[in-house]
Amino acid sequence: MSDTPPTIRVATWNIRAAIGPGEPFPPAWWRHVRRDRLERIAARIVELDADIVALQEVAFFTPGGELNDQPFELSRLTDRHVRYAAVHAFSLIEPETGQAVGAATWGNALLTREPVTDGFAVGLPLGGDDEPVEPPGSEMPLAGVTFAAAPYGTREPRCAIGGVVRTPLGEIAVVNAHLTYAGTGQRSAQADALARIAMELGGPVIVAGDFNAPIEAPTLSALATGFGDAFEAVGIEPGDPRRASSGPNRIDHLLTRGLRVHDCRVVSEAGDASDHLPVLATMGSPG
Repeated sequence: MSDTPPTIRVATWNIRAAIGPGEPFPPAWWRHVRRDRLERIAARIVELDADIVALQEVAFFTPGGELNDQPFELSRLTDRHVRYAAVHAFSLIEPETGQAVGAATWGNALLTREPVTDGFAVGLPLGGDDEPVEPPGSEMPLAGVTFAAAPYGTREPRCAIGGVVRTPLGEIAVVNAHLTYAGTGQRSAQADALARIAMELGGPVIVAGDFNAPIEAPTLSALATGFGDAFEAVGIEPGDPRRASSGPNRIDHLLTRGLRVHDCRVVSEAGDASDHLPVLATMGSPG
């Protein structure tokens, strides 16, 4: 019998719905989703050998009546249990004709070796109609423009998904979220809500996701002060380029409470499966 203390592997990855990298976001995005790319993503997840995988930008969509169920397919291809949540649905509109050809949800998923229990999905705060995306006079995009007048995506409904997972370390709570890219005030409110959700979960907790900001950003202060940063736990300080997970951006995070982080890295060998790279950590019991 081994005397080696047990550990678990945890990953977070924004998979961009198997569209792949590239800017800007393509019109009629569903035409750019590739089955072979989704299979590559699933194969990489299997190679990571993670007990818990938090995914963002996972799609369920029906162009022309064709069912594309990415949560189910990823579960099947990785032999993992899946939980999926989105808090809005929208029409798929052909840009050439303006014709609606289907509908979609765009959300977050958890893939786990053991089923999630006490599962939940919670919508995160959104900017109000009359609130500016950014304060008037600032140098940020859409400064002084209200959310009601801004493009739809600036106020896309976001959610957190989570629950409790049985692992070799015992039961661990996990929560996964994708925070908004637009509006620092809106992102700060979402980070505060995410921190409150995670704080209320008993026992060891993992907070994972694409937060669209580096950990040292003021908008993430509630998360940075309430939880341990997996990168920092292994000596990779805020601002370190080894944190870069989406081009030069350091926006994908694994945070913990009640666990010891043994290693944490960006999985650069994932290549161009997405416009993000996975972040992978090994964790054990404290002490």
